Amino acid sequence: MTLKQTAAGVILLTMMVTGAACSSAPKNTASPSPSASAAASPQATAETQDTINMKGYIGARISQEKVGFLFGEAKSKDGKLILNPIAADSKEKAVKFLSSYFDAAMADKLAAHYLTEQQADGAIVTNPTSFFPTNLLDTTKADVTFDTANTADQVKFTTKDGATYTTKKVNDKFVISDVAKK
Repeated sequence: MTLKQTAAGVILLTMMVTGAACSSAPKNTASPSPSASAAASPQATAETQDTINMKGYIGARISQEKVGFLFGEAKSKDGKLILNPIAADSKEKAVKFLSSYFDAAMADKLAAHYLTEQQADGAIVTNPTSFFPTNLLDTTKADVTFDTANTADQVKFTTKDGATYTTKKVNDKFVISDVAKK
């Protein structure tokens, strides 16, 4: 459960308890209670940069996990890695699947890296070498340094081994737009 969900739950519970208390107490028309509305309304709708940074980092981890699902899970009868037929059976479908997690240029780079001209069991054989310099699934927040110039729409971070990931906000979620190794 995220901090945002927990805070929303506490506010909702407070409002329910306050509402129940107000409905059972006699009405006092002399002075409305500003504390009940003041407790609910000052909730900041703007996210902190730390929260945005975490969303960018988590978005990058999810994106990398989807690449593993698409290019690194399915195997042919002879043990070769093949394009996962559950998600795609052609380069175009693979790029479309990836476009939910990467910007268009990155999705094309990934397809060019992983998809080969070989076929096995009627599927495209994939390149077993990772495109990514760092496996983000093996990292934690403590393993990355966030760029101080990050914004609400772009989060850039560097791993301990020098890989820099840039994510950008597209349709209210973060997708990877660039990966570089220093």
